[in-house]
Amino acid sequence: MSLVLDKMEINLKPLLGNWTHGWALDQHTVRSTGDSDSFTRPAFDTERTEIGEAIYRLKYRDDLSQAEPIARTVAEFVRGRSELWDIKAVLAVPPSEWRRSFQPVEKVASRIGELLGLPAPDDYLLKAKPTMPLKGITDKRRRRKELVDAFSVQDKRFANQHVLLFDDLYRSGETLKAVTATLLFQGTVAMVSVVTVTSTRSNR
Repeated sequence: MSLVLDKMEINLKPLLGNWTHGWALDQHTVRSTGDSDSFTRPAFDTERTEIGEAIYRLKYRDDLSQAEPIARTVAEFVRGRSELWDIKAVLAVPPSEWRRSFQPVEKVASRIGELLGLPAPDDYLLKAKPTMPLKGITDKRRRRKELVDAFSVQDKRFANQHVLLFDDLYRSGETLKAVTATLLFQGTVAMVSVVTVTSTRSNR
């Protein structure tokens, strides 16, 4: 399904998991001469989708000008989905890399919240323990083990409510599943929906 929102094209991909509704707005890459699904700094020629290029520039080139069009595209998508009419908060997946000068996912989530008139707190959903980068772990069972007790919530401020979980990239879905479980069981939220900016062409 191809749409054009605020001059940024998206091609929706449904995401299945332990959440109620889920979508990636587009693939991250179109093609690459190296690692076709790489979301790290490429060593080879890589062609990205429009929104994939925007998130790459934000995350790896510190191009802060990309945050606004990404946030506006996500916010406009959310406004257009009847499944999301009752969301009460926008929650960024906690970052795994703390050495950045800023956290791209949190920055975009905060702006999405502003555009939708919803809270996007950075003190609610937290990383409870350090984890290895999952992009280097191909076995799903090892990924799940790495993510056991990796996340926590500070309180039950969104208990019995519908929340939107936001991330930049969907690969295997293991992180999103772990965070969703934390929100449902620790946070006792009523429903979790997921939106990611992009997805890889492979879930490995």
